[in-house]
Amino acid sequence: MKKHLLISGRVQGVGFRHWLYMKATEKKIRGWVKNKITGEVEVLLIGNDKDVNNIIKQCERGPSSSNVTQIKIQDYQQEYFKKSFDILSSS
Repeated sequence: MKKHLLISGRVQGVGFRHWLYMKATEKKIRGWVKNKITGEVEVLLIGNDKDVNNIIKQCERGPSSSNVTQIKIQDYQQEYFKKSFDILSSS
């Protein structure tokens, strides 16, 4: 399963990317997370259905320092070959 997420709310400057990195690597999820200049966090999650859905549910709450107000979820159609989960620079 490949899902692309756009997470809105108070999600930057609260440790969201590092928190998600820890959750994703624990479950052996591949993909990336990065801050957007618009104030959102953008995420690519690749893994088995159960683990990806579990991470999405956790993202709805986020770390205790965050306040997630909305998550837009889309299927990700492109190929992705990296075997890791990475924190990328802002875009």
